[in-house]
Amino acid sequence: MIDFGLVDAVDAEAIGPPGKRTFRVRARSEDSYAALWLEKEQLAQLGRLFSQIIAERSRERGRPTGEVEPVGNFPQDAQVDMQVARLGLDYDTDSERVILLADDAAALERGGSPAFRMEVSRAQALALMRGIDEAVSGGRPLCPLCHQPLGAEGEPHFCPPTNGHSKDLEVPRLDDGDDDDDDDGDDE
Repeated sequence: MIDFGLVDAVDAEAIGPPGKRTFRVRARSEDSYAALWLEKEQLAQLGRLFSQIIAERSRERGRPTGEVEPVGNFPQDAQVDMQVARLGLDYDTDSERVILLADDAAALERGGSPAFRMEVSRAQALALMRGIDEAVSGGRPLCPLCHQPLGAEGEPHFCPPTNGHSKDLEVPRLDDGDDDDDDDGDDE
């Protein structure tokens, strides 16, 4: 297991244009860097879980926090560069820290202890939650019916709740004289 302990800095970012973005949590502990790659929905869920665990377990809930240190210049090749397959969270009420555990697919198959661990102070966790919101909200707008991202300009959007119906699509009308069942002209 790689244990970063209490990190010096942590943030979240989205890379690329809307619709083709990748997401990661970046962490710095002294001279070591970690990039935890997540799907957009995983990152959004992580932000919600941070919020929930702090609301439920922090004794400092509602109290202001100090400034947090920025991650700064992040190297192209981080020491830990992991596509996350599983995340785990815990909260240490004595130190007011969120503990994040992560596994990639290979570690998940091996089982046993998590592949990566880091601790985040309450102030860092609150800042990370805001960073996650910014990273996730910077993409394509969501469909109000199915809550899936809308297609890019000019791309169609398949929305299951519309059940194939659309105000934009006109269904051609049949002429009164047309009878699809009677193509051969025989009357029975």
